[in-house]
Amino acid sequence: MHDEAERLLRIQDDFERFRAATRLLVDLDDLILEISRIRNESASRMQISPVAPAARPDEALPDDARAVLACIRRTGVTRFRRRDVFRRLARRFKTVAAMLPALDLLEAAGYIRKVETVTEPGQPGRRRSPEYEVRL
Repeated sequence: MHDEAERLLRIQDDFERFRAATRLLVDLDDLILEISRIRNESASRMQISPVAPAARPDEALPDDARAVLACIRRTGVTRFRRRDVFRRLARRFKTVAAMLPALDLLEAAGYIRKVETVTEPGQPGRRRSPEYEVRL
């Protein structure tokens, strides 16, 4: 990793350095997702007793995360806002803060990915709710 950073610093052309850094970030993002999946699979296997039948990965998730995942699957969307899921699950989660651990767990497991939205300064109103991309 250190070698990659040094290689980026040696690139003289700013545009080429930017492209190389972007490619590296995408590769790192994919690697992090794969490592998270492997970590979560290992953790779920350690908690399964030997006499229990093999569980689907969704069944290894906590109830709150499974409820959020089921909501996402029911809607069939490829992108969603945190606010939309909260509205659909308002009976289960009293506050958005109570729902955040479930979203964080789904993101770490690779089911969803937070998308950075660009907001222009000077727009009236509140900031938009964070947006997620479904990666099922």
